[in-house]
Amino acid sequence: MDKEELVDARGGWTPGKLEYKPLFAFPPKPIELLKWLFNYPDGFIFPWAAIHFAIAFLCYYFLIPSFEILSTFSLSWISIIFIKNFVVLFIYTGLWHLHLHTNNSQGDKFRYNLRPLGKGKQWFFGTQTRENMFFSLFSAVPIWSAYESLMLWCFANDYMLFPIKDWLASPYVAIYCVLLFIFIPIIQHVHFYCIHRLIHWKPLYDHIHSFHHKNVNVGPWSGLSMHPVEHLLYLSTILVHFFIPSTPLHFVYQGLHTCLGAQKGHTGYERLVVDPKTGKSIPSAGYFHYLHHKYFECNYGELTSPLDKWFGSFHDGTKKTHEKLFKSNRTA
Repeated sequence: MDKEELVDARGGWTPGKLEYKPLFAFPPKPIELLKWLFNYPDGFIFPWAAIHFAIAFLCYYFLIPSFEILSTFSLSWISIIFIKNFVVLFIYTGLWHLHLHTNNSQGDKFRYNLRPLGKGKQWFFGTQTRENMFFSLFSAVPIWSAYESLMLWCFANDYMLFPIKDWLASPYVAIYCVLLFIFIPIIQHVHFYCIHRLIHWKPLYDHIHSFHHKNVNVGPWSGLSMHPVEHLLYLSTILVHFFIPSTPLHFVYQGLHTCLGAQKGHTGYERLVVDPKTGKSIPSAGYFHYLHHKYFECNYGELTSPLDKWFGSFHDGTKKTHEKLFKSNRTA
């Protein structure tokens, strides 16, 4: 393929032609699937899903009150959930922003859009970052915490349809629980696609989702900078565990991975350089979703499931596909 076909018009990084992951490949490709799942540092689980799970595990076992306390709604324990989520999101996203945008630690290496993040009257508080931080911390976090608190209360009172009280009760239950942890990001991606297509319906886009799309050039805090109604829809992925066999750790992880994944996925950089001397790097954001922010009407989901391909909205990053998608309404 001609390299020029993949060069961004603004001179930023382009990783090459995008390909779907082997999860839904037919015929199945088990060896490729295992490599994709467990390869380090470019696998599905390592490093980021594993890091998010570790954070969820520590939060669950050290910061969430006992189920005896959770069985009764109380502002005291709900406040603990809120503070936990606020601090985790603030530190996690703040470190990404500090490293990549404030300190500019790796310059423009692997950066999609070389322009600085926005400033001016079109942003609340005068800058894109301040607006993004406000809606991430004071809209996303309360709604995330409300969903998590509701699910914890339901579990404590046996209101869930298929609660798993002890995931080590049998080998079969343990295997199921481990597999569910692996598939939680996939569940979130499918849910995201469905919600995302819904809010691109013009009435909802004009009044709700267009707020998120102010972020054409994205930074870490852009991931959860949404209209509160979109937060209600996006974070409702946690509620799936009301209907499937789950432990509380599963839906705590679902909420945390959904929020931290959104922040990481909007860093604006394809890879994070971890050793400047050798150039060693690990994956950061995804060019697939960056193209959605750039062109709006493509790539509604993730590369883990071929929903965009099935419904004709897959942009693989090439000039040929771009012209095919937008030949009647060129926006580039």
